Amino acid sequence: MKRVLAALVMSIVMASSVFAEDMTNMTSQEQADLAGAYISEIVKYIKENYIGDDVDTNILIHSAVKAIVGELDQYSDYLTDEEYNSIKENTKSSWYAPEFTCEIGESGYPIISKLSNTSKAYQDGIREGDTVRNIDGVSTYNIGEEEYFSRSTSDIPTTLNMKIARGDENIKDYTISLVKFEIHSVETADISEFNSDSRKFTDASVGYIHISSFYENTANEFGSAINKLISQGKTRLILDLRGNTGGYVDEAIATARQIVPNGVIISTRDKRGNVNTYTSDLRTTPFEECVVLTDSMTASAAEILASAMQDSKAGKIVGEQTFGKGVMQSVMDFDDIGVVKMTTLEYFSRYGNKINGVGITPDIQVDKIDFVSENDDLKSENVAAVIKFLGYRLDANNTVERNIGRYQAEMGLPVTNRLDLATANAMNYEIYEDILNNDRVFTLGYLELLS
Repeated sequence: MKRVLAALVMSIVMASSVFAEDMTNMTSQEQADLAGAYISEIVKYIKENYIGDDVDTNILIHSAVKAIVGELDQYSDYLTDEEYNSIKENTKSSWYAPEFTCEIGESGYPIISKLSNTSKAYQDGIREGDTVRNIDGVSTYNIGEEEYFSRSTSDIPTTLNMKIARGDENIKDYTISLVKFEIHSVETADISEFNSDSRKFTDASVGYIHISSFYENTANEFGSAINKLISQGKTRLILDLRGNTGGYVDEAIATARQIVPNGVIISTRDKRGNVNTYTSDLRTTPFEECVVLTDSMTASAAEILASAMQDSKAGKIVGEQTFGKGVMQSVMDFDDIGVVKMTTLEYFSRYGNKINGVGITPDIQVDKIDFVSENDDLKSENVAAVIKFLGYRLDANNTVERNIGRYQAEMGLPVTNRLDLATANAMNYEIYEDILNNDRVFTLGYLELLS
């Protein structure tokens, strides 16, 4: 037995030695062939010697591919065809579906949970609490939410045949017309909606657009939003990209072409050094002045637009450092294996600035503020940010300790020059009040437009 184990260990060591020493001198094809042979030997060994239940070879292959791709970076992944199709379904900006909303009930059937009394389905006699028993001849018993969505929606206007029950016996056949649903990623708002007890926003020349993500119709929606604001006489814009984690790059570029002046939007570079440049030929920008609001979740496609606005001087960035995802993924469908989503391009700003792992530094940085504790290190960035938020200056003569003492004196607290519990509670109350009543990033963006 010891000899068998020793031989097995020696074969693994020898195989590892081949990988470590020789593969660097091989062509990509030779490396791939050797890797395939190595995995083949492992699969064969498992199939012939594993004493547990028989392992499906497809599962082993899929697991191996997922592990391999997962080693690349946090954005690369392996997906089964089903997983990939589910992701595509979830990123649609429009689809057709029944007028009612369903949840999976305890009975195992979808239960109608939301239905407007002005809908055709309501007029036909369908009510909340009814259960969907069958869709186009297929039972819905124990159906999952994703499967229900897939079977009850369509990319085109059409009808579905459904059996719908009230109780256990009253089952009727219905022809359900599907209506269009849309996700809107671009919204406008009147700046007065940001008014609070402590601050009023009254300049009628300022418009506001928020882009939540880049879907397949974002650029068209953005164009409509611009036209709406211009028709209202807006000459200055607050463009809010906070919380926008990205989406379709081509939509971000098409959006940028409507507001970024003539020149480079981004350039991309692949592994071979090939460079593609995407440009705008816009001669006249739609607004005289613009600020772009960002936070730590502004990422990927949103950073394309933000960087182009900053580099072209079309708008100042106000807010937090952005996320720093400056790479793009390509999707390759391998027959009978699945889909590999892999990082294949890195993009750079108009002036060639690196974004990946770096992010975009705002022109006017607004420190993110968290609540403080009496156990906090007085040298921490958050404590410094809170001191500045409270209106104190930090320099060699105005240290954190001195400013804490000043704050304690102003608040009528014992002056200890330390962040004790009572002081932390007083500061946290002011932070909480500010969170409820004031959007600091929006406020600074608005004031920048008026300066």
